[in-house]
Order: sequence, then C-alpha cells, then structure tokens
Amino acid sequence: MGKKGRSLLFLVLLAGVILMYVPVVLARLEDQGTASQLLQVMVSTGAKVTEVEVRTSVETGSVTRTEEMDQAAAAWLQKLGVDARLNPGTREHDLYVQQIVTELKGIRLSFRMIGVPDHGRYATHVVFSLKGKPAQLREIEALQNGFVTAFREAGRVPQFSTCIRGLYSDKMSVDQQESKILSIFDALHAQELERLADDTVVSISGYTRLWEPHLKLNGQKMNLQVATHQATATGETWITVGTPIITAEY
Repeated sequence: MGKKGRSLLFLVLLAGVILMYVPVVLARLEDQGTASQLLQVMVSTGAKVTEVEVRTSVETGSVTRTEEMDQAAAAWLQKLGVDARLNPGTREHDLYVQQIVTELKGIRLSFRMIGVPDHGRYATHVVFSLKGKPAQLREIEALQNGFVTAFREAGRVPQFSTCIRGLYSDKMSVDQQESKILSIFDALHAQELERLADDTVVSISGYTRLWEPHLKLNGQKMNLQVATHQATATGETWITVGTPIITAEY
C-alpha cells in the first residue's frame, strides 16, 4: 500500500474512532445525575465550580385556615425527613408563608410553604432548595432522590431545576464567553434556541435530549440555559449552567 493509501486508511480509522467515542461520552453523561452532568461539562471548559443548587416547587393541595397550613407544613417536613422546627408563619402581601433554613449533612436546605388566597381558601405550594459545594454533590443528589421518593409516595411528582455556578480566573470578552457557552452546548449535544448578550453578559438557551423535563420557548422545547458575566471589579468571569432554566442570579 502506498503512502497515499496508508494516509487515507488512517483517516478512515480515525473517523471511526471519533464516531464511536462520541456516543460513549454521551452514554456516560446519560448514566449520571443531572447535577453531575452539568458539573462535568462545566469543569471541562476550565471553570472552577463553586456552588451546586437544586430547587423544586410542588402543589400540595388547599386549606381553609392558616392554622391548617401550619399543620400541613409540619407534616410535609416530617414526610421529607427534615427534623427542624418551623418559624411562625408570616404575611408577605396577600401570601401566608411558613419557612425555615437549616442544614442537612452540611448542605443548606431552604423550605417554604406558601399559601395563595383562592376563593376563600389557600392553595399551598412547597418550595425548597438544596445548596452546597461541589464536594457535596453526592450528598445533594442522595437527598434529592430521597425527597423525590417522599413526594411520589404522597402522590406528587416534583420537577427539579438544577444550577451549577463557577468562575474563570480571567476577564473574558463577549466572544470568549460565547465560546465557553457553546462548548457546553456541544458537550451536551444541545440545540441553541435563543441568545442574549450585552457588553459583559451572555446568555444562551436551548434544548438537549439528555433530559425530558422542559419549558416552552416560542413554542419549542427548552431545558438548558448557560449564562456568563464579566465581573469588572475582580477581573473574573462567572458562569452559571441551569436546567430547565437558571433559577439563581447570574
């Protein structure tokens, strides 16, 4: 075989390796939890991950009096396995709110039961989040799975949003920020749907088949948002990745 033939054979074999490698990488991502997937792809861009947060809001029925809501909030904490005492309920405009902030295994848990006036009753919603460091990711996902089980046993199906926050040590231009974001879209095999940018902030939203939960954006499925912003005071660039949407400040 001549030199040209050997070169062609090498290119064919290389292409085959790449085609096999991409599904393997995607399969490995699919085997992981959502937070683990997002953390992995963020680290691959050179970012230092600083924070992991999962959050959900679940409709939990209705009550007629605030006293019933106090009892319902305490019952939900028990179902979720959270051993903490509720603070007295407060009024936030027309809403009645029961809330606590506590720690589970060193992870910050925020629990809120919100009562929304509805024709003489209160429609109730449980809103809670788990927030911790990257090293606590396994514990966060374990707690999340436990909460999912508790909600399902009570006849509720929670939909979680997940946010991962990190930073780059240098000040990046808008073009550089876009390049980092698009590398995450490539890693997650995501399709871009919308892009917003100004002098220091870039946000790109899209859809990946890795996760089923989604929102609708202009009639299209959306379950991924990646945003960056340049911190001019410190000379760093922050990045936040969220699914189905970023629910924290970026």
